[in-house]
Amino acid sequence: MKRLIRFFTLFLLVLLTLAGCTKTFTIKVTSNNDEWGQVSGSGTYKKGEVVTISAMPAVGYYFNGWNDGINTNPREITVTGNAEYVAIFSDTPGGGTEGALEVSGSISANTTWPDRGVAVDYIIDGRFYVEGNALLTIEPGVTIMFTGTYGGIFVEENAGLCMKGTASNPIILTGPTNNPNVGAWDCVYVTSNRNDNQFEYVNFINGGSGDAVVSVNGKLSMKHCLINGALHYGVLVNGNLSAFENNTIKNTEYPIFLNEQEKVGCFGTGNTYTNNAKNMIVIDDYWLDESNVTANYTNQGIPYFLKAGVHVDGTATMKVNAGVEFVLDYDQSVSVTSNALIQVNGTASQPVVFRGLQNESGYWNGIEIYSSRQTNGGNNLTYCNIQNAGKDAQEAALYTWEDTRVALSNLNISGSHGYGMMISIPVDWDTEQYDFSNYHVTASGLAFSNCASGNIFERNKEQVYSSMPGAKHLARR
Repeated sequence: MKRLIRFFTLFLLVLLTLAGCTKTFTIKVTSNNDEWGQVSGSGTYKKGEVVTISAMPAVGYYFNGWNDGINTNPREITVTGNAEYVAIFSDTPGGGTEGALEVSGSISANTTWPDRGVAVDYIIDGRFYVEGNALLTIEPGVTIMFTGTYGGIFVEENAGLCMKGTASNPIILTGPTNNPNVGAWDCVYVTSNRNDNQFEYVNFINGGSGDAVVSVNGKLSMKHCLINGALHYGVLVNGNLSAFENNTIKNTEYPIFLNEQEKVGCFGTGNTYTNNAKNMIVIDDYWLDESNVTANYTNQGIPYFLKAGVHVDGTATMKVNAGVEFVLDYDQSVSVTSNALIQVNGTASQPVVFRGLQNESGYWNGIEIYSSRQTNGGNNLTYCNIQNAGKDAQEAALYTWEDTRVALSNLNISGSHGYGMMISIPVDWDTEQYDFSNYHVTASGLAFSNCASGNIFERNKEQVYSSMPGAKHLARR
């Protein structure tokens, strides 16, 4: 009897052990070519477990899908048994053109281009026009190949183009398989002002045979897009960017060109600019003079190249946020007229920088503030570094006048070929004393270094000072 009880006890323990065991399976994830891309996710997993597998293409190569025909990446799978997943990488987007639909000419009615489930979905020969009131909608996962340097999509005045991919299923626009170089095709050119013009998760590969890969002469919202490769500009803005967020531009000459100062306000957050030959936002416009307009310069992580300088006129405002850097071309200047405003709002950790394109003393002219305006916060330069201005010995990096109203705080002026500052303090000529009661330039925390002619030149008395003269302190040099 005791032996029988022992047998049943052991039998129950075995059943309980088996009931507590969960069967495991092997998931194998491999690459069709280890040089073209790597994978992750292989391992032993319990039945029912949700596993993430990923494919990571090497630089210059592309992920085209898994061996079971699904192209989601990364991808979640539920373990039901042993399985193998092969990531298909290629040295060309889509991996080939078999089954592609060739299109050319134009459309004038609403049209949708879906993902056709082949490597390259559409081949565009030459320039393709969206005309009339047509809206061309391109769906996630579509790959479009252009046949040559003349190829592009041109959206006319009343038409629209909506390209919305996803993070895991972007839309790809690329050049022909036999031309892997930048400038292999032309551009997407938008001239209409329709709200339909939206690009999201679109990869523009090796375009820009002309001026730019994306040319905006109308209105466009652009988010989460990649521009990789252009002969000149990634994006050229002659119109209106209603949104520009979380985009990446790389391997261009310049990432962005703006034709008007006030359009700097279009830039949102999360944009990245890398490996561009001249990694600056080009602004080729001298005038900022629209009535009551504010040009809001935000820190994009790269400088603004003021190719023609900037002249703030009328009632316009030049507003500069912390961390912004300006680069001035040779002999250019920043000028603020009597009713305009300049508001430079740097911080101790993120000063605003004005410097020349070349690191040469006196390479550019300097900043001239004529403004006596007091409204909307008035003029200020706060935590600002002015470098290598003051073109010759009788000029300066920063100019103010008798009527100027500006608050200067924590300025660092260096490398002037002339003076650091040139100022004009009103003088009571009967007593030959400065009239500080009618002088409205306030200054604190000024620092000067390597200013060839001296730190501060006061015009009316033609005197040079090492620090800002005041009613109680005139430190003559």
